[in-house]
Amino acid sequence: MKSVAELCKPRRSVFSDSTTEFTLNLSNLPEGKIDAEAFFESNFLTAGMRTLFDVAFKRFMGQSDTGVIKLTQAMGGGKTHNMLALALLAQNVELRRKILGSGFEELGEIKVLAFSGRENPPYGIWGELAAQLGKTDVFKNLYTPLQAPGEGEWIHLLEGDRILILFDELPPYLEYVKATTIGNSDLCKVTVTALANLFSALGKEQLRNVCLVFSDLRATYESGSALLQSSFKDLEHEANRVALNIEPVALNSDEIYDILRTRLFESIPARTSHDVHEIAVAFKNALEQANKSGLSAQS
Repeated sequence: MKSVAELCKPRRSVFSDSTTEFTLNLSNLPEGKIDAEAFFESNFLTAGMRTLFDVAFKRFMGQSDTGVIKLTQAMGGGKTHNMLALALLAQNVELRRKILGSGFEELGEIKVLAFSGRENPPYGIWGELAAQLGKTDVFKNLYTPLQAPGEGEWIHLLEGDRILILFDELPPYLEYVKATTIGNSDLCKVTVTALANLFSALGKEQLRNVCLVFSDLRATYESGSALLQSSFKDLEHEANRVALNIEPVALNSDEIYDILRTRLFESIPARTSHDVHEIAVAFKNALEQANKSGLSAQS
């Protein structure tokens, strides 16, 4: 009988004292720090992730009315990883063919705009997205003082291209900018208005090829939700009118084990293999013997 150590080959990253591979965030995208091939090799594609890919790419092809997707799960539930996976497929045509199969090549490279709530851009979220598109002048009249773009202004910025927009960890950003005064209001309220207008604009025909994915506000930052309950409620209400909810990982299934196996091991035997059966039977026999000898209460 072969041992578990002989049958299962761990990934080298398992023995590294660095957590970098496990703590990727959206800021890694423009920095080019993500090895796309290695990313997918060490990540299990859950049913939720496949649904995300399906909905988003149908949107890029102009075949879906769903322009806003909300990833709903508790912290650590894979929301950021799902966003990164979708972004890498949007940017890489060859990888897209490998993961999704044929049929999406004609889309070409899709522009990816990403914002993490751990950043604090000088001209708000809308100014950051405009800068990433190389179109800062489109919002030039909204920067001093900062004003929320309306539907028409969002359409003017985004129309004509296939674009993926990713928002992660918005609550800490909204909590931070709550202290920034703008006239009789604050930057948090102005940002909520800007995002509400963006959600609405994504329902227009001109933006049929634009898809926005964001992480659940309340699940991401509970303390922020308590401090900004009113603002979050307004923004969630706007999002929920148009958003499709997707759960990245089905916690009532075996997916969490599949994720761990893929993360930890470079190769493992098939579950139905004779080697696996032999080890399972040997474990059962050892447990029965321990029970008979009074060394374990488990039968």
